[in-house]
Amino acid sequence: MPSSEKTEKTETRLLAVVEGGGTSFRVAVCRLENANSDPEIIARDEFDSSHDHPKQTLAECVAFFQKHNPQNNNRTSGYDALGIATFGPVGVDENHPESYGHILASSPKAVWRDVDFLTPLKNACQGALDGKPLPVLVETDVNAPALAEYLSAKKEDATISSAAYITVGTGVGVGLVVNGQTVHGRMHPEGGHIAVHPLAEDTFPGYSWGKDVAPFGGIQTVEGIASTVALTERLLQRQEQKGGKISNANSAQERSALKNLADDDEVFDHAANALANLCASLLLMLSMEKIVLGGGLMSRDGLLEKIQKRTVELLNGYLPLPDDMGTLITTSKAGNDAGLQGAIVLAKHALTRGETPISKKENEEETEKLHKTMKQVAFNVGLWHGIIVGAIGAAAAFKLFLSRTRKS
Repeated sequence: MPSSEKTEKTETRLLAVVEGGGTSFRVAVCRLENANSDPEIIARDEFDSSHDHPKQTLAECVAFFQKHNPQNNNRTSGYDALGIATFGPVGVDENHPESYGHILASSPKAVWRDVDFLTPLKNACQGALDGKPLPVLVETDVNAPALAEYLSAKKEDATISSAAYITVGTGVGVGLVVNGQTVHGRMHPEGGHIAVHPLAEDTFPGYSWGKDVAPFGGIQTVEGIASTVALTERLLQRQEQKGGKISNANSAQERSALKNLADDDEVFDHAANALANLCASLLLMLSMEKIVLGGGLMSRDGLLEKIQKRTVELLNGYLPLPDDMGTLITTSKAGNDAGLQGAIVLAKHALTRGETPISKKENEEETEKLHKTMKQVAFNVGLWHGIIVGAIGAAAAFKLFLSRTRKS
């Protein structure tokens, strides 16, 4: 090897990741060989969160990370970074530590309101021996996979600058990446609650979850029509109209009835229409370059094609669209791991962000030094310019004086 080349040994990094969902929390430990490699999952587990005991779910996650803590293997530090992608609304603004990593009070999941899940997870992953702060990033369970999908798409097309991720389950969530950055703004995107144009003669009143807290009361919204809760309530309403007994659509047992429906059942036409309305809105408002759909409902055969077709119909030729709509509106290659992959991307970003050689403060100091140097250079140039001009002027005056002296 030429003497000019240097080899650099770096310690393998271990990332702790959490995908917090309304029915389960999925956790994993990943090995990262270097900043350019993809993290490898070396341990994972899943814990129920559908019950009314947040502390129990968090305690199980903590126990998992403690069990796999790198310090158990004589490592001097704990995990190198923590990435959390969770249901919302959740505090994602690091400038507000009082709410960062907390489920907000507006959450429809009453038992999770104001729950601080970041602190116990961070404490479980923090290294006790080296004393270094643990790099952490918290995002929504849709913004995180949106970022992962964006980075994946950028490998194929370096010019892409935007992507959306839509998950369809008991609720509908929307994550956005615009100009390479996840969108936060006032809170974070809640696109599942935008109003839609329903199919003709649709008399469904909207899902019961939305009556008290959701925008528009959950009436004729994406989530109020396309979520599995809404679809189950629509199905139960249809059964009741036929003389059947109506049940509770909030129960997982009742929602499982959707699995027995044929792919061409009309309830999926309503879901496709609502989701196509959402896709059309994203294309018109944000000019999205990639829309990826995930969640349990998207495993239904034929649903994606219905959404693509209906989106074209709704746009009515206004926007240029690809011949193959699968290149614009598609499902995640990560499948059911889309949320977990998003959390992995967060952990990696938290780590590499913390290892940036020049911090913001250092960068500001370097910029200030540069400004001072430029000012000094400008002063010196001006000073010499003045001296030279003055010398030329003095020489000209002296020459004029001599010429007049000779004449006299």
